[in-house]
Amino acid sequence: MYGSLLAMIFFLPFSYALIAVCQAIMSIAWAFKFFLLCKTPSRRDRSQGFDFSPGSMVWPLIAIGLLIVLTIPFSHYPALSIKKFFTRFLQQIFLMYLVTQVIDSRKRLYSVLAMLLLTFFVVAVDAMVQYTWGHSIVHHKPLILGRVSGALNHPNDLGTFLVTVLPMVLALAINSRRWTARGVISVLFLLLIIVLGLTSSRGAWLAFAVSMLALGACLSRRRVVVLIVLLLAVFFWIFGVHCLKTRTDLYNGPGSPVSVLEAFSDPSARGLYWDTAIGVIKKYPWFGCGYNAYVQTLNDLNIGHTEYPHNSLLHITAELGLVGLVFYLWLFVALCLQGWRTICRVASLEDIRILGYGISCGILAWMIHSLLDTPWSSLQLSLLLWLMIGILLSLDIVLPTKGD
Repeated sequence: MYGSLLAMIFFLPFSYALIAVCQAIMSIAWAFKFFLLCKTPSRRDRSQGFDFSPGSMVWPLIAIGLLIVLTIPFSHYPALSIKKFFTRFLQQIFLMYLVTQVIDSRKRLYSVLAMLLLTFFVVAVDAMVQYTWGHSIVHHKPLILGRVSGALNHPNDLGTFLVTVLPMVLALAINSRRWTARGVISVLFLLLIIVLGLTSSRGAWLAFAVSMLALGACLSRRRVVVLIVLLLAVFFWIFGVHCLKTRTDLYNGPGSPVSVLEAFSDPSARGLYWDTAIGVIKKYPWFGCGYNAYVQTLNDLNIGHTEYPHNSLLHITAELGLVGLVFYLWLFVALCLQGWRTICRVASLEDIRILGYGISCGILAWMIHSLLDTPWSSLQLSLLLWLMIGILLSLDIVLPTKGD
């Protein structure tokens, strides 16, 4: 399970097939562990082997799962809803559970984080090569209007990847006691920021700014807050100019914005996607059109386009109705409470506490960008979210009082 998790983290941005292979190996290893623990005579050993208590997150997850199952017969595409229930919803929860099972010591925690840093270094190098040569190394993808996408499908997807990990990388740089490690992580942090700027993803930039300011507020360190504000000012100054020079889609054509403010606030057809989602919600208000059946519904209704809503709350409501939205809001609140409890439990360990702040702010950035784009429908980005949640919930496992 441990080796497969590390491999999955490395392949997460690059290969759907290798992600599936790693998850299959993790599942087989977990089943073998389950078989061996069931053979042990001690009930205490069996319970400890499967101990996972996400607290208040259990009931909203159960409620969402039941809602998906009960609405499958009414879905616009039942076969797809069933498939995605097993390959998306249960897969995400199982990944979170496996992460909490694998990370049982400080050493494993930091090895998982080190693999994440290595993965994002490769992603950043691939994106920089794409910007320099015009094509990426991994998938040979070209630039999109001067915007880098690296190994991901779209620059906005790469932006989500980056903003999710950047607060954690900064937290690791702050925690590093050795100047060598701090210098290496700081260089990686700056490289990731440059790549984020080259994505010209305005939603990701907004999420980055909010998450970094939130991290500075959590740390309550005046110098760190000042450095973050200066960093954001320089970032938006440099890459704002770059964005206006390269993203001609923002100001070319009839009705395009003419000022800098209008260029950065232009929704880029999102208004159409939001209106479409609201129309679907009005047609299926209570239980939605079916889990993961949004695109099929647009085809059936002859809307004229098959784009996702570019807003996670509208996406959830369109597919699972107002009931599903309430359940997911319940889950988000429960996640916030559980994350806060975990950070409070590790408050005596400064490095783990700061790391908890970084991971939490990364999850916040993911959530903010999901309100403006489509990470909710992306396998890679959704797995990254639940991976980060699993790491966050694992932090208190490394407490000395746990016997580690």
